[in-house]
Amino acid sequence: MSFKGIAVVGAGMIGAAHAAAYRQFAHRFGDGSAKLDTVCDVNGDMARTLATNWGFERTAADWKTVIADPDIDVVSVCLPNYLHTEVTLAALHAGKHVLCEKPLALDAASARPVRDAARSASSISGTVFNYRRIPAVADIKARIEAGELGKPVQISVLFQCDYAADPLLPHSWRYEFAKAGPGALLDVGTHAVDMMRFLFGDISEVVGAVSTISIAERRLPVSPTSGHEHVELSDATAKVDNDDVMSGLVRFVNGAQGYVSASRVTVGTGNRLTIEVTGTNGTARYSTEFPTYFEFALLDDGSARAFRKIANSPRSPNVASLAAVPHDLVSVGYAEWFGFMIHEFLDCADKRKAFANGSIEDGYRAAQVLDAIHRSSTEKSSVEVHWTD
Repeated sequence: MSFKGIAVVGAGMIGAAHAAAYRQFAHRFGDGSAKLDTVCDVNGDMARTLATNWGFERTAADWKTVIADPDIDVVSVCLPNYLHTEVTLAALHAGKHVLCEKPLALDAASARPVRDAARSASSISGTVFNYRRIPAVADIKARIEAGELGKPVQISVLFQCDYAADPLLPHSWRYEFAKAGPGALLDVGTHAVDMMRFLFGDISEVVGAVSTISIAERRLPVSPTSGHEHVELSDATAKVDNDDVMSGLVRFVNGAQGYVSASRVTVGTGNRLTIEVTGTNGTARYSTEFPTYFEFALLDDGSARAFRKIANSPRSPNVASLAAVPHDLVSVGYAEWFGFMIHEFLDCADKRKAFANGSIEDGYRAAQVLDAIHRSSTEKSSVEVHWTD
């Protein structure tokens, strides 16, 4: 089928990632005539800048006009967390193909109606879990499923950032529980939890969790802001009431155990995802800090062998068909992973097949685990995760 128009709702940093990926891959589908149609944001200057940078034809200030537009049939929801549910539901009810940024909602109860709407919708939908498309991570998953690592024993997933480490960065919606939910846990921990589920399956219990607010208050900006940039600050301050760091110990349905941690104040990490998985026959580990390879160690005739590097190559998932330079040891980074996800989403919409690799269902299930981690940290107790329909 042919797409008529594509819209990005939200012109911040992550909206640019969506816009760039659509520009790279939209022409490959249908008859190639899909328009990069609209960038929508209440901040007109931001919308115009994003539209100009990535070749979108129009801008809009009200997301409802985008949803009502019959010439737009693909929508990316790239708004602050507390707006995800309302806009995604409206897009689904309007029959749009919709890709919602993580988290799907502030909690599982809010995510459930979105999941139900996606199940009954005729359109294709998904949650943004772009890290599933890292060639190394997809390769590790394939090796787990093939049994190379043996029976799953343990997984550790750390998502560490430093975007909030500076106490002179302004207060924003990200530091308000009512608008952002649990802070680092929901913002970047959503990716970490999804990585755990992607590699090891569903989680049955959060055994324990701890949270820390390391910067208790922040100064308010003089004028509205977006992203994580320094701006002029006023003398007024506001309380930070969600976590800067959250860590949890979990047990999986398959009996394995896991450690998950999310931080927005770990100085020097930038935006780093680190994964280590252990089975009865081997271990695999990967960090986004070293994107050209992952490491793999196996038992051989009962002896533990040293880690060996498995480098990116044209045989790695997505590389041969989608990377601009499909060659050994060529770095494949954030923009490429994001593009691989957008390509998969558009391919599913084009063929009218379910977007299963990061579905709305996956977003809902991640929300259930995130709820349990947050509850465990506040109640100082273990919390079971009940996988009910």
